[in-house]
Parts: sequence; C-alpha cells; structure tokens
Amino acid sequence: MEKPIRVYQCEDTTDGILSAVYDAGLSGYGHEFIKIRPISDNQIENLELFTEYVPVETDPQKTISVIEAVRNKISREAYSFMMNAVISEFPDRGDAIYQFVTYGFTMGAKVCNALQIPCVKRIFAIKRAVQNETHFFREFLRFQEVQKDPSLLLAVIEPKNRIIPLLTEHFADRFIEEWFIIYDKTHLEASFHQKDGTWEVRLLTEKEALKLEELTEQKEDYVDLWKTFFRQIAIAERTNKKLQTSMLPLHYRKHMTEFLE
Repeated sequence: MEKPIRVYQCEDTTDGILSAVYDAGLSGYGHEFIKIRPISDNQIENLELFTEYVPVETDPQKTISVIEAVRNKISREAYSFMMNAVISEFPDRGDAIYQFVTYGFTMGAKVCNALQIPCVKRIFAIKRAVQNETHFFREFLRFQEVQKDPSLLLAVIEPKNRIIPLLTEHFADRFIEEWFIIYDKTHLEASFHQKDGTWEVRLLTEKEALKLEELTEQKEDYVDLWKTFFRQIAIAERTNKKLQTSMLPLHYRKHMTEFLE
C-alpha cells in the first residue's frame, strides 16, 4: 500500500535543517516518501491532505553528526555541496539536501558527479547560485572605517542567500589583524572578525541592527576622495550603461561607495 508523504517541519536554520535530515534518516520510513520543510518565524504552513507532519527539535549535536557522516562516509566535496545548499534561500533546499545525502550514503563520493539524478542536479544548481552570488560580493563589497581607535571596518550587503560565512572566510584571510563587521541587512545577521583572527556569525537583535545602521551613516575621510577619483578616471565619451549593468548589476551597487550620493 502506498505510504503517505511524511513532512519533517524544522527551524529555518542550519541546525534546524540538518536536525531534520538526521531524524528523517534514522526513521527508516523510505526516502522517496520524505520531505524536509524549514519553517521561518511567523510563517503559515499550508497543510496538505493525507500527509503526516513531524515537528523536529533542533539539536546542534545532530548537525555535527550529519556533517561528520557526510565528510567521512561520502566526501568533502559532498560536504561543500550540502553546506552551500543549507545557507541558500531556495524553498526546496531541505528536500534536495536530504535526497542528496541519502544517495551519497549509497553511492559514495561519485554522487557529486551523478547529475542524471534529479536531486544531485538540483543541489549542484543551488551550490552554483550561492557561489556566484558570493563571487559577486567578494568583488563589490566595500568596507568603511566607522571607528578609529581602535580601527573598525564595516561593510553592508543585501544578499539573496546567507553567504556571510563564505564572505567572512575570504576577508579573514586578507584582513587578519583587522576588526571588521559584515552586516547582512536582508537576514539581519552579521559576522564579527576580531584582531586575533577569530570570527563568528550570529543573528542580530533589533537594537544591534539599529546601531549598525547608525554606523553606516557616518562618513570616513576617504569616501569623498574615492568618489572624486572614480569620477575623474571615467571617460564620458566611452560610457556604456548597458555593458556596465551587465558587468555590475544594479542590485550590487546599493552599498558601493562610488555609487552612493
């Protein structure tokens, strides 16, 4: 007899999604009948007939277990696929991750190249979208000095996906001895890099977000100088707005110093 679909409802966080993957994997229910549904705060879920709903308790230890199992039993590449997908904002990422991991435990490391399998093809596409957005922000992110003693750098971004960990890892290698903050205005979270090289990412309270907003309104000494330089090197006769937009989409200009009024 056909089983009803079982939906694991979890927090819309890394720990929440991977806790659901852990619980679903241990259930033995049959992966083709399982779906993972991350639920955000204040989100109303549309319930379906003939479907079982299982609430998932978020447990960081389950996250560690899933990560270690994927790294050791599948591959580090599979771990990269999974973690890029989990920080994305695609609604179906929970399903893609669960199905991908399930196939991975059967196929091993070669699952990453099995693009003929729908869930592998999907998670590859999600990973590529996250990596592409990260690449754009690596190029277009702008820091400004919002405090001089000690020096503190602040950058503001509004990404579609939760890419702050990837960005912070990149800039931590380049600004090893700098205090800096990368503020994700879309998801109200930020990474805090300290002078000793350690850093963390966390959600912000309303008060903290407001404080960062106030800091972004400050003008550092080099802002006007940089804008002047940008205008001076431009050749008006060779301006090509269409080409410029294709190379630098409008979405990424909102917090770039040279485009601010």
